[in-house]
Amino acid sequence: MNDSFTINKRFTVSLISNLIKSAVSFTTGILLARWLGPDDYGRMAFLIASFLAFKQLFDMATSSAFFTFLSQRSRSKQFIRYFWYWVGAQFTVSILFVALILPEDILQKVWVGEQKTLIILALIATFMQHHVWSIASQMAEASRQTIWVQKLNVLVVLLHLCVVVSLWLIGELILPLIFVALIVEWSIAGWIASRMYQKESVLGSDSIVDTPKSVFKEFWRYCMPFVPYSLLSFMHIFADRWMLQHWGGANEQAYYAVAQQFSAVALLATSSILRIFWKEVAEAQHQKDTAKVERLYFKVSRILFFIGTIIAAGLIPWSKEIVTVLLGDAYLAGVVTLMIMFLYPIHQSLGQIGNSLLYATERVKIQVVMGLIFLSSKMIVSYFMLAPKDMFIPGLGLASEGLAIKMVVSQWIIVNIQAYVIARVFGWKYDWLYQLVGLLIVIIMAYAAQMVGFYIFEDFIIMQFIISGLIYLLMIISVLYYFPWLAGLKRKEVTKYVEKIRRKYYG
Repeated sequence: MNDSFTINKRFTVSLISNLIKSAVSFTTGILLARWLGPDDYGRMAFLIASFLAFKQLFDMATSSAFFTFLSQRSRSKQFIRYFWYWVGAQFTVSILFVALILPEDILQKVWVGEQKTLIILALIATFMQHHVWSIASQMAEASRQTIWVQKLNVLVVLLHLCVVVSLWLIGELILPLIFVALIVEWSIAGWIASRMYQKESVLGSDSIVDTPKSVFKEFWRYCMPFVPYSLLSFMHIFADRWMLQHWGGANEQAYYAVAQQFSAVALLATSSILRIFWKEVAEAQHQKDTAKVERLYFKVSRILFFIGTIIAAGLIPWSKEIVTVLLGDAYLAGVVTLMIMFLYPIHQSLGQIGNSLLYATERVKIQVVMGLIFLSSKMIVSYFMLAPKDMFIPGLGLASEGLAIKMVVSQWIIVNIQAYVIARVFGWKYDWLYQLVGLLIVIIMAYAAQMVGFYIFEDFIIMQFIISGLIYLLMIISVLYYFPWLAGLKRKEVTKYVEKIRRKYYG
């Protein structure tokens, strides 16, 4: 009971913090997209995406191994230090590769028209925000410092919003200064988060002797299967965004980047519980508590899928209005891309839960084999979706819309294959019906609610949205009550929650 209470408390705090953080980050992203315009925003999006791909290449799943090992038991200061040496080596090699090793002609073919200084700044900013901060926050999460690390995360994104607004007010909102701000902010945040683990968890663990050789063997056993996977993952991520930039241009890159940012709203619940889930599964697996692993997987998967479906389906009917109000007419050509991408996080949440389960239980070979097959096929599909019709091997030339279709359809197929494999490996029952039923019901309700809102208030969009939202919410509550299995719940659990709310607010 205490474990359950602790997990629920950490999830609640994480969810609230993620709501605030995501709202601030979303606001910052929308302001940047609007103020920079599709061209500059597309350039920024491509620079960041390209170096996220490089992160896959150099990391080779070592950060996943690091978090798994930290989650299993407390580790020594030597273990932590050796891993940070490895991170420093990745950073050094990355900088040298881009600054000195990569020929200038190749540099210009990859990042057309960009100065080397801006490319290096983008590399450092991406590394600090998406690698250093990720590792440092994992350290804090592994020692159950969820509350403090979430507070720090919120503080940093608030600071960045203030910096962006300040730069715009003084007329200096340019890409180099944006990247410099990211470097400073996330470097400091990463250092603070890493200290949380050292202060809370390393005490008493120094009796465990970790040598360079022993640590290398531990990581090698976990990460060795990921070497080919990391290479192919890099090629896939980079190829997707490069082909979009090369054949679609910066504007199409901006439409896709904006759609990604909107779709991420549906992943709030997943991002809030993912590391908590990973930590608890890794610990349960280490203690050979297979019943707890199964219980966590099924409960979390169903709930997150239902939450993601509610958010995504509720936003799809309003795609055009969202773009018009928040981004302006310059982004109207990306409305269809946005509508498609709203569907992406619905199954992405299931994929992330499945990945976390395999990582936490150290079944990395399964992950690698499936990943290699999936990534190879996805790159081929990307080519045909993005390549112009007049190429030697013609494509459909669908630009950002094509990439969005590929992401959604491939995600749905891959996630269900992964869930089937997990069920076979662990001896669980494979279930997919809740996905089909839940998604169809919720999307139909979202469009029905919008139609009612339009009928009542023909020309007042704010009231249309409010009325539609209230009707949609009532519909969702009804579905949850009559079909609780769609969210991995039982009728008595739903009744219990409703009774708690009634007593709290109505006595």
